Amino acid sequence: MSVPDENTLTAYKELCTSYRAIDDFRAKLLGFLPLATGGIFLLIAKPEEFDKIKPLLTPIGFFGFAIALGLFCFELYGTRKCHRLIQTGKELECLMGKTGGQFSTRPDGILGLINEPFAAGIIYPAVLAAWIYLAFYGLGGVVACLGAIVVFAAGFFLSLKFINWLINCDKLPKEYKVCTEEE
Repeated sequence: MSVPDENTLTAYKELCTSYRAIDDFRAKLLGFLPLATGGIFLLIAKPEEFDKIKPLLTPIGFFGFAIALGLFCFELYGTRKCHRLIQTGKELECLMGKTGGQFSTRPDGILGLINEPFAAGIIYPAVLAAWIYLAFYGLGGVVACLGAIVVFAAGFFLSLKFINWLINCDKLPKEYKVCTEEE
């Protein structure tokens, strides 16, 4: 096992700090988003109060949808950054001869799929669907339900495609050496 030089060790520590910060922020946002979305309905305690805001449901719904969509895009980018940090962390651990590092021993997704991006791929489309339901509420229950179903299905499908792209297309560049168990 080789002793890592100071620059490699510093780079690894900074990479770990960056990864933890991004991962922590994403986890907090994932937990907060559904509560914040559902919280709007907790503000309406009485049916007569609901009648007062009913004309505002469409703009509120579209505004909430736009914010949630922006956060979903931010989540996709954050997922992409974390994935790249994990790949770089594996490479640095290999260069340092570190066999039990947090990146190289990171478990695969459950059933090869269930992981943080998969959870986000359920939560964000569900939140987007809730906002569309609210936006379409004035058009009737069937239209609102269909709109929500379409938005959820499209968002979930997009998430699955994104996860697949991360797994299959975002490999380390050829100039990087990848550690294998045979080494």
